[in-house]
Amino acid sequence: MEAIILAGGFGTRLKSVVSDLPKPMADVCGMPFLNYILDELNYYGFTKAILCVSYLKEKIMDYYKNKYKNIEIIYSIETEPLGTGGAIKQALNYVTDDYVFTFNGDTMFKIDLLEMSKLNHIAIATKYMENFSRYGEVKISNDDIITSFEEKKEVLKGYINAGIYYIPKNIFSGFNLDKKFSIENDFFQKYMSKLNILAYKSDNYFIDIGIPEDYKKVQDDLKKKKALFLDRDGIINIDYGHVYKIEDFKFTDFIIPFVKKYYDLGYLIVVITNQAGIAKGLYTKDDYLKLNDYMINEFKKKGIEITKTYYCPHKDSDNCNCRKPKPGMYLKAIHDLNIDPDASISIGDKMSDLIASHEAGIKTIYYKQTNYEKEKLNFEYTEI
Repeated sequence: MEAIILAGGFGTRLKSVVSDLPKPMADVCGMPFLNYILDELNYYGFTKAILCVSYLKEKIMDYYKNKYKNIEIIYSIETEPLGTGGAIKQALNYVTDDYVFTFNGDTMFKIDLLEMSKLNHIAIATKYMENFSRYGEVKISNDDIITSFEEKKEVLKGYINAGIYYIPKNIFSGFNLDKKFSIENDFFQKYMSKLNILAYKSDNYFIDIGIPEDYKKVQDDLKKKKALFLDRDGIINIDYGHVYKIEDFKFTDFIIPFVKKYYDLGYLIVVITNQAGIAKGLYTKDDYLKLNDYMINEFKKKGIEITKTYYCPHKDSDNCNCRKPKPGMYLKAIHDLNIDPDASISIGDKMSDLIASHEAGIKTIYYKQTNYEKEKLNFEYTEI
């Protein structure tokens, strides 16, 4: 996949805190904000990023040169401001794929880019928000077609344009456009009925560092966090085999004080569980989710917030990337929640839990033996 990133803005509203850098190069937790966007692209397997540069472009070009991790970096240089549409139109000359993602260099929206690409149609990522006035509302039909872009006003709840577009390379063909134009106002809004733009809806993490208040907020948001990763059956609850009914869910004796200790120390609490019973037809996804909600509420009664749960609904023969001992769920959690694996802890009662944790880079691994046989592993863990 390929991406265009608009990185040529002047950052006028941010001048009070970032005066000598292009806005995408603003320091966030010790590195440029643009790194976080590129890390998202690298995570999803992008191979090329075209940076639209203008203001203080040398600061960007000298830093990235022609490579960032696994991503080739190409520069589309604006000799004069072209607007969002003009900049994207010029950058499309460097695109080789049929479709390309476009991003703003000063915003982050942590969505599943692979899922959005499956739409195979022009689409805008939209963020669900409540009580907002800083952004204009995007109106969306029941079949997820964008019907209008509203002016900024007080909105109780709705969707905003989050600045990620998935567009065909030939999107501007057949349209009479100026050299300088806004893709939002002069193209999307003007030709909305002809384009049939899809909305990719999400309420995932979103930040726009364009104002000092949010620039300060992002410093906390993107700090690396420590987490306690928990297997479920055998660790959180007694494993009777394919537990899915609330009446069969019994907490293990040690789990509440164990988790509370780490929660009080500031660890995120993340549950990682294989649930092959779904694929085997022993219970449904809804059965699992109902029990999961019950578990979360029971922890909450004990003063513990579960940050997130991840589950794999597959069986071994499905050969998925998420079922333990593969590390897929751990890696996704580390990505989604900005977790530092070196500072984190994992606990499981099966060798598959331990192997998956180790493969995800987690150094501190606890093993609580239940009714599963131990195996010799080529890394260290601690029995409790």
